[in-house]
Amino acid sequence: MPFITAKGNRLNSVELGQVPLASPTFQVRKSFGWYEEGTDPEQALWVTPPRRKNKPGPGERTDLASVPAVFWSLIASYGRQTAPAVLHDSECWKVRVAHTSGEIAAGEALARRVRIDRNFRLGLRELDVAPFRAWLMWTFVSFERYQKHSIPKFLGMMLLALIGLASLVLAPIAAFTWHWPLWVSIPLLFLPLVTSLIAAPRWTQLVWLSYAGALLLPVAVLQIAAYLPYAGLENLVWVARDRPRHKGSPILGPTDLKNIKRSMAA
Repeated sequence: MPFITAKGNRLNSVELGQVPLASPTFQVRKSFGWYEEGTDPEQALWVTPPRRKNKPGPGERTDLASVPAVFWSLIASYGRQTAPAVLHDSECWKVRVAHTSGEIAAGEALARRVRIDRNFRLGLRELDVAPFRAWLMWTFVSFERYQKHSIPKFLGMMLLALIGLASLVLAPIAAFTWHWPLWVSIPLLFLPLVTSLIAAPRWTQLVWLSYAGALLLPVAVLQIAAYLPYAGLENLVWVARDRPRHKGSPILGPTDLKNIKRSMAA
């Protein structure tokens, strides 16, 4: 039972509080831990409630799985991935603080993130997240670690990933639309395997991003195409109807509060 309670029992629920109320972020209300199957439970990683309840400071809240809202129909921000995502956010924050404070260098921060990201994938699988989805989520958080701790490496990894993805998208177009000979178009399908070797030993995430990205690209385009008209209409109505109020929960003025108190008293 890798996910455990503070008493060492199997974890059956993750208790969270939405904080602030108008924001899609949460605070942990009860501690829980995780350890890799087959290892010593004494080495478990723990998530504990923050000291400042309902007044979160930096690193004291989580957005669960950091998935843009437009893609929630593919991978939701919560579900079986909740406990691994909360643990991942907690561990990543510790590394980020250590790096920005100068306690550890960028190389050590990246090495720690490699282990944290691997634990995230293992946690997803232990909660029966489908293998393809677990590896895909691991791929995205693996790229995010470079963005947080080494911008040059991040840019290099993204360039290699884009080259691989472009070659996979170009291959069928070249073969069936431009009528390139097969001896030219087919090798494009294997180009990501070659470019990923440049990033050895972290070639796995490049292979996954290239091939999984090529498969999901048409779905992602359809998701965005369906979402944008609604988002545009929503913002148009907000501008026309509700300004100067802010988006999200309404801001209550003194008159609003008095009316609420009168209705509660009645």
